[in-house]
Formats: sequence, structure tokens, C-alpha cells
Amino acid sequence: MRTRELIFGRLKMPFGLAAAGIAAVVLAGTALAIAWPTAAQEIAATGIQKNIPFCGTKQITLGVEDGFGINTWSQESYAAVRSEAAKCSNVKQIVLAGGGNLTTMISDINSLVAQGANAIAIIPDYGQAELAAIQKATAAGVKVVPWGADPGGVDGKDYVQYVDWNDPVAGTMWANWMVQALHGKGNVIFLGGPAGSPVGEDQLKTIDAVFAKHPGMKLLTGTTSYAVTNWDPATAQKVTAALLAKYPKIDGIIANFGTDALAAIRAFQAAGRSLVPTAALDANGLSCLYQTTRKSAPQFQIATISNRNWLGRIAARKAIAAAEGLPNNEPARITLPFYENTLSSSKTYCNSKLSPDFYLSDNISPADVAKYGKVG
Repeated sequence: MRTRELIFGRLKMPFGLAAAGIAAVVLAGTALAIAWPTAAQEIAATGIQKNIPFCGTKQITLGVEDGFGINTWSQESYAAVRSEAAKCSNVKQIVLAGGGNLTTMISDINSLVAQGANAIAIIPDYGQAELAAIQKATAAGVKVVPWGADPGGVDGKDYVQYVDWNDPVAGTMWANWMVQALHGKGNVIFLGGPAGSPVGEDQLKTIDAVFAKHPGMKLLTGTTSYAVTNWDPATAQKVTAALLAKYPKIDGIIANFGTDALAAIRAFQAAGRSLVPTAALDANGLSCLYQTTRKSAPQFQIATISNRNWLGRIAARKAIAAAEGLPNNEPARITLPFYENTLSSSKTYCNSKLSPDFYLSDNISPADVAKYGKVG
């Protein structure tokens, strides 16, 4: 990274504060015997195989790149990829962070190739803008597996295979859930991450398509654009506060980052507004808030989908196997079920000893996040 700042919860913080946040997670991990909710539900629904041989015998170098960098989401993504790759004693790792800068992201891809990477597992947060660099790496013989953000392109031609959840389906699931929660009538806001994000744009289209079938449902943030948060909770809270000032009636929140959803709810609380049904990715703090308020605020319901960082394990296996000349037939595009849905079950996953922006669905321990969830 260009500075000694780390991106933590999509919010730039001085290195010491971010490190203190990591340390708090580590401390919690060493002090507790945690009963982790696992990704077993998701794995059972997708047919992902276990105990797949992927290490091979050749000495290879795996490049690991995250388009943004070290926030808690990124830490868990790094931890998934790196801990899986660490199972292979013949694999060396080079780890880089794009810092949210497209130029840096492209430079990172070129740098990994120049440093002799045989395989790359990358989250190309700027989507198709990074495709040319990925194609160039592929042409140089590097086995590239993009995951977590769609770069466009074609599996088997521009890269090995793109690994991710089905984000348009996620938008449909959230929208249908919101229709149910609001009984077909209400004003909803959608917090969609960075401007132009392929994740947010795909979800917006499907949310709009669902709401179009229900005349009582209105998307206050628009049908062609969404509230831009840059996946930064401070921005998400500020944006939500502005929407609350503009609209006297907001009945629901959809957010494609659980920590953004939590920040939006804090804006509601700061404005003295009642909590509303919220659909998002999971976040420890969101689940804990539900558990502490479900009796006093019965209208506050949540529906979450796994943050899916665990898909980084699949990306690592596919990239390494390809470089080793081994097959990998695990599914790559995965439709995830709800992780939590309080309209059908009051069961939610909360660990009050961990930070609000920890993601329990990933089944990654704080110890592994501390060991593998960083650049270097």
C-alpha cells in the first residue's frame, strides 16, 4: 500500500487503530471457546466437495490481491485464501492490496506477473476495468482466478474460472423478503457500495424488477442508481442520515455490506427514528442488535446472506490446481440461501465478545484472521 493507513470497515484509519482492532479480535479468539456457526448450510446447498487434492508437487508462487485492502471483510478474504494455500508446503505466497485505487490494482496484477507468480487469486473490485490486465497475465501463462467481483470475460479463455455467489439472485431474495416484511407497501433505501460496482448494479436491477411487481413498494434511492457508500460505514451512516432528513418515511433498508447496514441503523437511532426491517450480508453487530432489541422493537427484522469470504478457499484451490495441472470441478457460481431470516426463525448468530464487523458465517477463527488476514 502507498501509505501506512489500512482500510478498516472501508473506513481509512491510522495504522495503530486498525491494528488495535485486529488485536481485539485476536484477544477474543484466544480467550474464548467459540461455537462457530459454519458455512455448512451454504456448502450443502451448492455441492462443494471436501478433501480435494490441489497442492500438487511443483514449486509455485501464488499471488493474492484484494482490490481494496485490510478492512475486516478483506482480512477474512485474505485469511480464507491464504490459510487454504498454506496447506500446500510447495506454494509460496505474494500478497498485495489495491487500496481502492484502480491504477494500483492494475499495477498489482502486473507486479505479480513480474515477480514470477504462477497463479493469482484476485478480487477485481473495479470489474471489467481490470479485465485487460487479467487477460495479459493469462497470456503470460499465469493461472488467474478472479473472485468476489465480476471482471467480465470468459472462463477458460481470459482466466481459469470466475468464482462467486450469484449476486443478482441475492438482490431478488432481499427484495422479495422486504416485500414480505412490509406486506407489499413501503419506502426502501438501497446502499450499494462504490459507484459503478458490478455487484451493486446487478443487485439493483433485480431489486427493481421485484418491486416493479408490487406497486406499493418504492425504492427511494432510485431505480438506475443506488446510495454510494464505498463500503465505508462512516459514509454509510452519513448517507443514511441525509436520506432520513430528506424522507420523513423510510420503511426498510437493503445493503450489500452488513457493516453498512449496521451503520445505517445507527443513523436511524441517532435521528430518533424507529428501527426498520433490514436485508443485507451478515455482520456480527447486526445480529447482536437484533437479539438485544427484538422484544422492544418487534418491527425490526433482519435477513442476511453469508459474507461468502469462504469462497476464497475455492478460488485458492482452483488457482493452485490449475498451476499444478490438476483438475478442479467444484462449482464456481453459487446461489446462497439466507444465513439468517427472522421472519421464519428467531435464530441469529451473535458473539458479543467479537467486533461488530466480524462475519461469523465465514467460519474463520480470529486466530486465522490474525495470522493470514494481512498483507505480507
